[in-house]
Amino acid sequence: MRFAAGRLTTGDVCVMLMLLAFAVCAWLLMRAPEGGRVIVERDGRVLFSAPLDMPRRVRLEGPVGPTVLSIEEGRVRIVASSCPQHFCQRQGAIARAGETLVCLPNRLLVRISGSPDAGNDYDFLSR
Repeated sequence: MRFAAGRLTTGDVCVMLMLLAFAVCAWLLMRAPEGGRVIVERDGRVLFSAPLDMPRRVRLEGPVGPTVLSIEEGRVRIVASSCPQHFCQRQGAIARAGETLVCLPNRLLVRISGSPDAGNDYDFLSR
């Protein structure tokens, strides 16, 4: 099999298909599980915690002004903030365990924790 400029050989196509299949499998296996709770912290203190399956809007006061969170359809996002550039609003919605939203001027960290029925959240156990 010779490679001609601009043409793919059968071997090239097989290699590309195998790489594509590997990439899809890796993406499916490495996705984080669905989250169960949203936790909002400021300076290491928990300000608010709620399950993701209960729609609501939450207003949190901060050093710069209020920040409004919206929980709906198992996702949470910042819908309004008093920070000057609104980067936190542009981060979009999060729903998977380990994902975070940050509002630096108001010193807020919004994170998703794992599903409440997933058991213990231990990374490592030792005797």
